[in-house]
Amino acid sequence: MNISFVYQLLKTAKIMAILSFLGGTFLLIAYFYHAGSMAILQVGIYYALLAVLINCILFFTLFIALMHSKIQRKKILKSLILMIINVPIGLCYIGVIVSYHLP
Repeated sequence: MNISFVYQLLKTAKIMAILSFLGGTFLLIAYFYHAGSMAILQVGIYYALLAVLINCILFFTLFIALMHSKIQRKKILKSLILMIINVPIGLCYIGVIVSYHLP
């Protein structure tokens, strides 16, 4: 596997994981700041769906790179773990929003 492609993939994965986290956190804070605004909730839902799609594609591309690359396995695994960490954080955000609407 082309080493420059792997480096670019690792850089993209790191940026996407950080941007996904920051974007979701910003939307959660904006949602509570605006007292449960439905407009922000709708934007958040579309953002989450788009982030899941992009991150899944990137995750599986990294996984395939892990299987075929013998050079950067440790760095690829670190990027995969960084991307997986966003899943429970996102689920926690969903739980917070759902509990916000409970009486």
